Amino acid sequence: MEPVIGRLPLNRVKEAVALLTRAFMPDPIFSYYFPEANRRAEVFRAFFNDVVRAHIRFGHVYAAMMDEKIVAAAVWRPPDAGQSTARDLRRQTLTENRVRAIDPKAAVALFEGFAGLESGHPSEPHWYLFFTGVEPEMQGSGIGSRLLAPVLENADRSRAACYLETPFPQTHDFYRRLGFVIAVEGHPFAGAPTLWAMTRAPKLSQN
Repeated sequence: MEPVIGRLPLNRVKEAVALLTRAFMPDPIFSYYFPEANRRAEVFRAFFNDVVRAHIRFGHVYAAMMDEKIVAAAVWRPPDAGQSTARDLRRQTLTENRVRAIDPKAAVALFEGFAGLESGHPSEPHWYLFFTGVEPEMQGSGIGSRLLAPVLENADRSRAACYLETPFPQTHDFYRRLGFVIAVEGHPFAGAPTLWAMTRAPKLSQN
């Protein structure tokens, strides 16, 4: 059965957050700061709720559905996203407070790391793949490529670059097949494992 790819409806944000939490449980950076699985899952639920709700207004949070179940999700920030709204900032503060309540020291290091990532983004307008996740038992089945295709095709048409970060070395080949290359390898999260930044130049039409 082929997945149906479409924009995530607002009334299914909670399902997407649950899916992303399951997909990212092995994340080496979050695992470093929150080694206990239950606490890490609680952090992810707060974190992904914030990320998805902050980006859904741009119209580029996508979901893959099979039998009406969300099996993958991708959160993109478009080149013309602009500044965060007052509502976004309030929700972000609540999220940070929730994470600090779980582990204050880990929360400080985590959010400092995320704040520092912005300085590494390309200077030109670009599509930013904030997060993408596939149901663990379905990873490697091709769903991820289909899920990312709408924005990659959009970027090619508008000749815009794409950018992402990944803490998973096993994803490098997947992203390379989509046209990404490693731009930076570093440790922006204090003490935590390596994070790789990858960029993608637009593919020119052959027509």
